Amino acid sequence: MIAAGKIVFLITFFALVVQGLIFFIDDPDELTFLPLVLILAGIAGYLLRERGRDPDAVFQSDIFFWAYSVRLWMGMVMYGWGLKDLFGDEDASGYVAGWSMASNWYQNGFDGFSADLVRVFFERQNEGQALIWAIPTFIAGGESRMIVSTVNSFAGALLVIVVFRMTRRVFDSETARIAAILVTFWMSHILLSATTAKEILVIFGEWFVLFMLIRNAKGFSPKDALAAVPAFLAVFIMRFYAVYLLAAAAFFRFLVASRQNIIRNAIFGSVIVASLMLFLGASGVIQRDFQRIETLNERVDSWREGMATTTGSGVEIYSESESVTLAIPVATVYFFFAPFPWEAFSGSARNAFGA
Repeated sequence: MIAAGKIVFLITFFALVVQGLIFFIDDPDELTFLPLVLILAGIAGYLLRERGRDPDAVFQSDIFFWAYSVRLWMGMVMYGWGLKDLFGDEDASGYVAGWSMASNWYQNGFDGFSADLVRVFFERQNEGQALIWAIPTFIAGGESRMIVSTVNSFAGALLVIVVFRMTRRVFDSETARIAAILVTFWMSHILLSATTAKEILVIFGEWFVLFMLIRNAKGFSPKDALAAVPAFLAVFIMRFYAVYLLAAAAFFRFLVASRQNIIRNAIFGSVIVASLMLFLGASGVIQRDFQRIETLNERVDSWREGMATTTGSGVEIYSESESVTLAIPVATVYFFFAPFPWEAFSGSARNAFGA
């Protein structure tokens, strides 16, 4: 069945064309997602083509097109069929910011583009997904939710390949194939990939950087470092505080790259990190970022409480528990195992699948 990935994609594309003409006949801007679907598929097909060196090349190509097709279908179901409220799309309204940036570029040219670039890199990190989405919407020339969904679906499908290669690097090919198939058809992952929220872009960027760190058994090569830079920057502008964790992972990888000189590497690396932290602390960057995290947490907590109340999902554990001693284990159980079977039909379908 997996071997039919390319055929499944072709069927999916023609089905998208037909459905697009039906559902978006009065909104031609939405139809611009169709050429983007083909362009991204062509890029992936070229990168994953069989070169004779990778025995799993055919499987990777087929599983990618399966993952891409399933996510494109889900995007059409949500935004073409109008079932986004059924599946849950409460936090995916930020896609409008992409067209806002693109409109700014149309009106102000390069000055508008450079101003947005400075803003997402130096002033308003955590909103960089708008810059990523603005590029295809700018080329398309109109606001399109399906374009954003297509970009996210592409990222979700590529994440399947990253999971496959990372698992193969750590375990073996058979385990990697199982992992890739599970991620391809895991419902919560499909929902996250098909919506117009930024989460799947962040997850893909983080996992890609981590894969680059371990891809080469001999250490972090310059080629891997160059490949990781775009993903690292993308994570920075979308979820800036995650960069600290990725930097820590890179530092640890540097230490264990060579067991022969691990003590020397530890001392040398510690000096570098200490110097960098002193510089960041003296320049006020760390204090600024922690203030941003605190402000962001307050805003997100307030939003999540309101959304949980509105959609009928989520629980308030700490206010309902008699003591913190009881609340902590209960919250832990909810964190790992919720939603429970009896909650499957509360809130949206997205809540039922734990996405």
